[in-house]
Amino acid sequence: MSKLSELRHTIDSVRFPSQFKHFGGASLIITDDKNRGFHDGDTVIYTNHASGLSWLVVQLKEIYKDDIDAGNKYDFYPCIGMLIQESLKDDENLIHSMYYVVDGMERIWGSK
Repeated sequence: MSKLSELRHTIDSVRFPSQFKHFGGASLIITDDKNRGFHDGDTVIYTNHASGLSWLVVQLKEIYKDDIDAGNKYDFYPCIGMLIQESLKDDENLIHSMYYVVDGMERIWGSK
């Protein structure tokens, strides 16, 4: 089973933490705190699903770790942020959003 298939299975079975440290780094911030500071150019996502989506970012970081380096991490993380923003536009369902992001990452960054 591929790593992305395993991740989809974990999402499907809802075996991810409900409380997880919110992600902030490499020009991507995921938070439920409207007062959270950020820098110009950061992709900032305010959502009630900050814990789950932050967990997802960390999982994707691990899956794609051999493809991420100092030169492209500022493309990798904002790419995830863009997919999250797209997924939350019409649907605030966490599971649907997670699948959308995983499918998008596979399409853009390749199968793992």
